Amino acid sequence: MKRRKLAVISLAALLGIAAAGLAIYTNYSVKASVPSLPDVLGTLPEDCQFVFGINVQKFTSSPAYARLRQSQSQPVGKDMAEFIEKTGVDPARDVYYLVAAGRAKEKLKGEGVAVLTGQFQNDSIVAYIRSKTSPVELEYGGSQIFMFPEAGSDTVRKGIALLNDREVAVGDLESLKAVLDVRSKGSRSVLNNPAMAPLLNGISSDEMLWFAADGAGAIARAPAAIPLEDNLTTIRSVVGTLDISEAVVGKITVSAVNEDSAMKLAEVARGFVALTQLGGNKNPDLMLLLDGLKVTQNATQVILGINFPVDLLEKLQQARRPPGQPAGN
Repeated sequence: MKRRKLAVISLAALLGIAAAGLAIYTNYSVKASVPSLPDVLGTLPEDCQFVFGINVQKFTSSPAYARLRQSQSQPVGKDMAEFIEKTGVDPARDVYYLVAAGRAKEKLKGEGVAVLTGQFQNDSIVAYIRSKTSPVELEYGGSQIFMFPEAGSDTVRKGIALLNDREVAVGDLESLKAVLDVRSKGSRSVLNNPAMAPLLNGISSDEMLWFAADGAGAIARAPAAIPLEDNLTTIRSVVGTLDISEAVVGKITVSAVNEDSAMKLAEVARGFVALTQLGGNKNPDLMLLLDGLKVTQNATQVILGINFPVDLLEKLQQARRPPGQPAGN
């Protein structure tokens, strides 16, 4: 029974991780219809304090994805291969977009949800789930929810909601219900959140990867060990975009409460990069990566520009890999 529980827990993670572009396996090259960002975000509950998104099809059609597949010693794991065979759903082919969101309030620690948009064979997915375990099944807001116990425990924390044949949500029960409340009861979405909506409205669904966070909520509760720990309370928001193709190109914009706070944040960021450069002056690859980081300030905003060759990621990963361990393990 324990192995069966583990298999289904991995299924819940499988849909989210694979959809994020980390399932390095595909047999097809298709031009998927990526939904507009407002349509996707309109599913997330209003009280989300941080949101990130991945244009899965843009990633899986990129040179970086092709390199990632080639670098793996095993193109697809046994669990993934079985999932694809039994359901007919290949996340790298059939998932178009992923958005995930959460809250950083202490009492809601660990809550969050990911919504995958694509083409799903719901009957096959349900049959696969039931073949692996006996999930806790319930109906809510007109959708099926399957909740799974944790490994070695009867505690039920995470689950999957089959919203329709084009959308699947993964997360804890309360977050799944909040998504369904937006859809079926007309509850307000994150696009009605006064702190988050302006950040999200400036992001295009064409971006490969992006994120946005409310400084008064999510960022203020970030781990104290990070370099900006003394300046976190002066941050209003953070928005970032990233494109990974022949190069890793992106921009992270931090908005501060005033210009003086922004200046201090920029100084800390520049100092951190300079300190890392001193420690990495014997590693040319690390130095090249750091040279691709540029910190600028514009009034109340601090902007981190990112631009370095994508093959640096693989080189740095190889440098950290224990001797004799092959790529992809």
